[in-house]
Amino acid sequence: MVMKVASPEKVVSITEKVWQRVYGGINNNGYYYHHHHKHRRRCSYESEDEYEDEDGTIQLMQMGAERSKNVLILMSDTGGGHRASAEAIREAFRIEFGDEYRIYVKDVWKEYTGWPLNDMERSYKFMVKHVQLWKVAFHGTSPRWIHSSYLAAIASYYAKEVEAGLMEYKPDIIISVHPLMQHIPLSVLKWKSLQKKVIFVTVITDLNTCHPTWFHPRVNRCYCPSKEVAKRALYDGLEESQIQVFGLPIRPSFARAVLSKDDLRKELELDPDLPAVLLMGGAEGMGPVKKTAMVLGESLYDNDQGKPIGQ
Repeated sequence: MVMKVASPEKVVSITEKVWQRVYGGINNNGYYYHHHHKHRRRCSYESEDEYEDEDGTIQLMQMGAERSKNVLILMSDTGGGHRASAEAIREAFRIEFGDEYRIYVKDVWKEYTGWPLNDMERSYKFMVKHVQLWKVAFHGTSPRWIHSSYLAAIASYYAKEVEAGLMEYKPDIIISVHPLMQHIPLSVLKWKSLQKKVIFVTVITDLNTCHPTWFHPRVNRCYCPSKEVAKRALYDGLEESQIQVFGLPIRPSFARAVLSKDDLRKELELDPDLPAVLLMGGAEGMGPVKKTAMVLGESLYDNDQGKPIGQ
């Protein structure tokens, strides 16, 4: 399968410019998105110079608007990766554009809705400690007809609350870094006839295996961390023009860091002559981390030689 990565010609996507900063690229020119349309359909927070193409194509021009643009990043503390990605994107916007963009990182579900949306953090922590329950929930909701029906019902029930949460920040751009924050916000934008006035971007934070709720056909752009995820996005109905493969977001300070391995080994009190193994289990330590560490430690010790072969 040939994966086409959309590349701008004379205009540059605002999100792509930020992603360049997030992933270590450096560029100091400011851009904002600019719409062209014969009939300007206005909304309560649309500036005088925002309009769109007849085909809905979002254009970008040099920053020149007087009003700062609002960027709403939707996340949830179900694990640490979603917040870490949101903070990385916010920091990249700050470095790249200064006060040209106001960035809000919010858990709209927790702040504006009721059960089960406002209880996802606690539910997640419970399920990661019960792997079989997690497995049933993950695979049981994977079929599109199941999760689409479920999310549509919740969207209908909490429509006014979600609308209030979104409209409080009057977003020009919405960035989702959570799998359950595509369907409901996009449904609300559609009901309010704002789907072509607000750019909606998904940044997937799962490196390989990801739930189908990450993918929604009405997003403007879906940033995937790997080619495997991009292929899954195509399989789940996204167009090639919607997909970009960019890796995982990291803090700009982390991307710019120049560290010496020898100095780090001294700081961490590691043996400079032994290879080191890093075991990662996510923010919640999902899976048998302790058991894995014990087995790994045993395997890195050579009983015949009576000494470690790794650390």
